[in-house]
Amino acid sequence: MATMDTSLVSVALPQIATSLSTSVATISWVMVAYLLANASLQIMVGRLADVAAPGRLFVAGAALFAAASGLGGLSPAFPFLIMCRVLQGVGGALMLGMAPKLITLAFPEKERGFALGMFSAGFATGVTTGAPLGGLLLTYLDWRALFFVNPILGVVLLIVGSRVLKKFPRPQAWEWRALDPWGGVTITATLALFILTLTWVRDRGLAGVQNFLGLAGVAAGVACLAVIEKRQPNPLLHRDLWHSRGFLLGTFGVLLAFACVMGSFFLLPFFLVQVYGFPPAKVGLMLAVLSISNGFMSFLGGYLADRVGNLRVLRTGLGLICAGLAWLGAATPQTAAASLAVPLALTGMGLGLFSAPNLNEILRGVQPKFMGLAASTSSVLKNLGALLGVIALVAALGWGSKEPATLKSAACFGAACFQRAFWLAAGLAIFNFLVNLLPRERV
Repeated sequence: MATMDTSLVSVALPQIATSLSTSVATISWVMVAYLLANASLQIMVGRLADVAAPGRLFVAGAALFAAASGLGGLSPAFPFLIMCRVLQGVGGALMLGMAPKLITLAFPEKERGFALGMFSAGFATGVTTGAPLGGLLLTYLDWRALFFVNPILGVVLLIVGSRVLKKFPRPQAWEWRALDPWGGVTITATLALFILTLTWVRDRGLAGVQNFLGLAGVAAGVACLAVIEKRQPNPLLHRDLWHSRGFLLGTFGVLLAFACVMGSFFLLPFFLVQVYGFPPAKVGLMLAVLSISNGFMSFLGGYLADRVGNLRVLRTGLGLICAGLAWLGAATPQTAAASLAVPLALTGMGLGLFSAPNLNEILRGVQPKFMGLAASTSSVLKNLGALLGVIALVAALGWGSKEPATLKSAACFGAACFQRAFWLAAGLAIFNFLVNLLPRERV
């Protein structure tokens, strides 16, 4: 539900803008509002999963997400829709923050890989199915119908899952101080400002007073957080996590993997239209190759991790990502469409093999009271990595050009510019592979 909603709603943005009488520039807040609430809250939610009843919180998140989605479909005006999207982001953060914690409670470490593989596959499947489902619904119905998909799924989830999920009790007596409320507020506000600033950079380029002020605010937030956390008996950024080499390498791997893959995924539609002249239907099919291969291999990645070890599988996945992105960087306008599908499949397969074993490796050896926090940190870094990757690759696209490379101008560049961007992605993937060859014993 949480990942499908993003691609489901994105299909309807032009119709929403027309219906609610808002501009094309303003309509992006339908996506930005959801991302801000979802990503900025996840670390705090992960900590909440470690001190409260995660099953009940998951149910509450699903109910909030479904109800806010239904209200969004009834929106009389644009501000009301944005408020509903923020509430959806909060509900999505509760679901995505609690799910890995519930999996670690339900499965022992030796059986956890396949369960996390199913979770990763669900994550990928949601992204894959949202756009075609949205397009199908818009063919016959109004854009408001898209917002009623989640209430239907939510009712099914609550009926089937409530009894099972409520079995998971809170791990300890409730203490407000265990949440580190001041640290939580500071890190949530800092993450929200950082994501908002990255969104401005993505859409308008690197220059601008607004971007400078945003980054200055982020630096001030980090400084305040450092002071607050030193004084807390139960800090949100607990040193037991950050002293673990496995946790550090795993989270760094997530950041780089999503930067190179999702940055490339963002540029692919421009690349396929501008360089190859593909029609929209063919662009959708090519992108589906990456998404479907990712979803399918997520199952296999988790299954193999339980049998041959996390590191072997995730390193194999990183190797496939390197090969796929390097092949994409070598593509020319003369490359056949069938040959172009191969690097996309390799990249999707690599991300699928990497995701579940890497998350399992991040959680391996982490104390149960920090499982939720560790998993939510990884989830936040997926979003940050994707945004940073988009910014880096768009900057590489316009390197040396008089035309500033932004979201609106990306389609103005030729094959050599796209090759340069994809080679940068391949370089990040190779660096990530080399870093993940390091041993992961505890520091």
